[in-house]
Amino acid sequence: MKHSKILRVLLSLLLLSITACESESPPSRAPYNSDSYPAINASNHTGKKIALVMGNWAYRFNPLKNPKNDARKMTILLRQLGFDVIHKENLGFEEMEDEIIKFKVKLKQDGQVGLFYFAGHGLEVEGRNYLLPTDLRVPETKLITRKSIQAQWVVDVMEDSGSKVNIAILDACRSFPRPDIPRATSNDYGLSAMNAPVGTIISFATGSGKTASDGKNGNGLYTGHLLKFMQQAGLSIEEVFKKTRQQVAMETGNRQVPPVYNSLIGDFCLVSCEKPKPDKEKILQAQVDVLQHQLKTLKDHTQPVVPKYDKFEPGKVFRDRLRDGSRGPEMVFNPAGSFRMGDIQGSEDSDEKPERLVSVGAFAMGKYEVTVGEYLRFVKDTGKHAPEWMEKGSSYNIKTGSDNYYKKFGSALTSKDYPVVGVSWHDAVAYTEWLSQETGYIYRLPTEAEWEYAARAGTETKYWWGNKIGSNKANCNNDYCGDSFEYTAPVGSFGANQFGISDTVGNVWEWVSDIYGKDYYSSSPRSNPKGPRGDETGRQLRVFRGGAWSNTAQHARAANRDDYSPNGRNGNVGFRLVR
Repeated sequence: MKHSKILRVLLSLLLLSITACESESPPSRAPYNSDSYPAINASNHTGKKIALVMGNWAYRFNPLKNPKNDARKMTILLRQLGFDVIHKENLGFEEMEDEIIKFKVKLKQDGQVGLFYFAGHGLEVEGRNYLLPTDLRVPETKLITRKSIQAQWVVDVMEDSGSKVNIAILDACRSFPRPDIPRATSNDYGLSAMNAPVGTIISFATGSGKTASDGKNGNGLYTGHLLKFMQQAGLSIEEVFKKTRQQVAMETGNRQVPPVYNSLIGDFCLVSCEKPKPDKEKILQAQVDVLQHQLKTLKDHTQPVVPKYDKFEPGKVFRDRLRDGSRGPEMVFNPAGSFRMGDIQGSEDSDEKPERLVSVGAFAMGKYEVTVGEYLRFVKDTGKHAPEWMEKGSSYNIKTGSDNYYKKFGSALTSKDYPVVGVSWHDAVAYTEWLSQETGYIYRLPTEAEWEYAARAGTETKYWWGNKIGSNKANCNNDYCGDSFEYTAPVGSFGANQFGISDTVGNVWEWVSDIYGKDYYSSSPRSNPKGPRGDETGRQLRVFRGGAWSNTAQHARAANRDDYSPNGRNGNVGFRLVR
C-alpha cells in the first residue's frame, strides 16, 4: 500500500512536468518554404514604401561621372512605383549619418518596405564595406574606417526599424588610387560579402575583387539594366536582380557579375507578381517573322554570299557615335587580302627578313593618326593618361616644367588637328579601351601585319607612290623629304594612299600592338600574324612603324620596323587606330 501511494505521486509529478513543457513550447507554424506562408506582394501590399537614394560623385580625390544620373533616374522610377523617396546628393560623412537616421525614424513610424540605394565610391577594408562621403579628403585606410559609412550599419538600421521588407542596392564598386596601397591587387577592389538579416535582400554592382563598368547613356552598366527590369510586371525582386546579373555578365564576358545576398521570406514584387498575359497577336506576328526570316535565309543560301567589305571602295570613310552623340575618329574600311610583307627591295635591316606572303582579314583603320583634339577629349573625360607635355609635375610640362623639349613645337604640339605626341604605348591602349566603351565597338592598335598591309595599299614599292621619296610628298627630315614642316604636320596634309589612308609615311611614328621580335618574319604565322607572346608584365619592347618628321626617308619605308619601351614617350611618337 505504501509503495503504490509513492508510485501514484511520482506519476502525477511526471504528468505535470509534461504538461508544463507543452504549454511553454511555441505554437506550430508552416515552414518558410511552404505555400501556406503569406507572400508579400506589391500588387496588394498596403504598407507604406520608403526609399533613401544617395548619389555621391563630386569627390575631391577622384570625381565620378555616372552616380548623378544613376541616383536621379532611380529616384524618378521609385516615385513612379509608389515609394516615398528621400533623394540626396554629394553628402559629407555627418550628412550621410543624419539622413540614414532620419530614414530609420521614417521607416519606424509607418514604413513596411524600405529601400536604400547608393551610387558612388565604395570599397572593402578588412572584410567590411564602406560607402564614401564626398568630404573624404584622402582615401586612406584609417580615414575610411573613421570617416565613411559602414554598409552593414545601414542594413542593420533598416532591420531595427521593423519594416517587413528591406532592399539595399549598392552601385559602389569602383576603383581609384589609394596612397596606402601603391600596388593594388584584386583584393583591393569591389566589396566583400554582407550579412542579409531575415526579410532583407542586398545587391552589389559587381563581385569582390572586381570593378563596375561605366556603361552607356549616362548610366552605370549595372544600374542601367536594373532600372529596366525594375519596371517589369510579373518579376519578383529576386528575378529583377537575376535578370540584371545575366545582362551585365553577358555584356562584360563575365568580368562583372553582380552578387545578391538574400534572406527574404515569400515574394516581393515592385510592380506586380501577376505574370502579364501573353498577347496572341504579338505571338502570331513573331511566328510570321520567324518564317519570313527562314525563307530569306534559304533564298540567300542558294546564291554566293559576298561579304560586305570584300567589295572594297577606296576612301570609304565612317565615324562611330560617342555616348554624347558626337562623332569619333574617321575610319576607312580595308578589304581582306594577301601581300608580300617585309624586305622586298633588299634593305640592310635584318629584322625585315625574310620577305614572305601574308594574309589579313578585313578591318577598318584610322584615316589619320589620332589627333590632339581627339586624345585630349579622352584625357578630360577620364582624368588620366595626359601626354607628357601636359602631365602635372613633369619637367616636360609646357607651362610649369623646366625642360624646353616640347615647348619648341609651338602650335604643332597643341593644335587640335595635329597628331598627338608624347604618349606611351600604354597611353595609346588606354585610349582604345575608352573609345571602345564610348562607341560600343572594339577599337585597338593595329598588328604589324595590318599596319604594313594598309601602308602598302596594294603596292610593293618602298612608299605607296614608288621607290623614291620625291619632294613634298610626306613629312620627314627636310633634307630628304623637302616638306615645309619643321615638326609635325596637321593630319591629312599630304595625299592619301590607294586605300584612302593618310600619313603612313613620316609625320609621327605609330605604335602597333605587337611585342618586338627580331625573328618575327620567320616564326609568325602567315595568316593574321601577331608578334611573339610576352611575359604579361607590360615592359617588353613594342613596335612602332612609319618613321617621323625627324627621321630620314629610309625610316619611313612601309617595311621599316623599330622598337621602343612601352613606357617611352617622345615628341615624334603617336598612334593610329584599328576597329
